[in-house]
Amino acid sequence: MNQKLADKVQDFIKKSEYISMMKIELLEIDEEHAKGRMPYEKLYLNPYGTMHGGSLYSLADTVAGSLANMSGYAVTTLEGNLHFLEPAWKTEYIYCDARMRRSGSHIITVDVDLKDDAGKVLDCGCYTFFRTDINLMDDQSRAL
Repeated sequence: MNQKLADKVQDFIKKSEYISMMKIELLEIDEEHAKGRMPYEKLYLNPYGTMHGGSLYSLADTVAGSLANMSGYAVTTLEGNLHFLEPAWKTEYIYCDARMRRSGSHIITVDVDLKDDAGKVLDCGCYTFFRTDINLMDDQSRAL
């Protein structure tokens, strides 16, 4: 694994005020897998008392995008879908497991599962990213 790149991706997402506000943490990352989480908090709930779909989508997009960034280049989301299978509630955290499906020269596809503390799958989906020409390891990169 490229630990230097993994550290760069970790630092990159920490710069986002939005990701910080959502309290999204990246727990693990390598070229094939990433895992992140966000807390189940009142701020992120819908009127029914379950996690708002937008909050869950943000978690999935952030973790999947971080995995796509392990290509070594900045990426941007082209498309994302998330299937809401079960309500997200009665848990301390919501976890996102992201797995690389395909890493092409410009298109990267990542599968995600969102789970509760007990490991129950709550949501599943797939995100597609466009790999730009911005090298994340270039210290002069405008993306960093």
